[in-house]
Amino acid sequence: MKKNKKDLPDGVPEENVYENTHILLYVFYAIALASVVLLMVNQ
Repeated sequence: MKKNKKDLPDGVPEENVYENTHILLYVFYAIALASVVLLMVNQ
C-alpha cells in the first residue's frame, strides 16, 4: 500500500514513509520482555 505524494502532509518527504516494521523495534521489544522476565524470576 504505497502512499501518493499528494496524501502526505506538507514538509514530509516521500522517503520518510515506512511500510514495514524496522528490525530494531523487534530487538527493543525482545530486550524489554527479557528484562521483565528477569525481574520476575529474580524476586
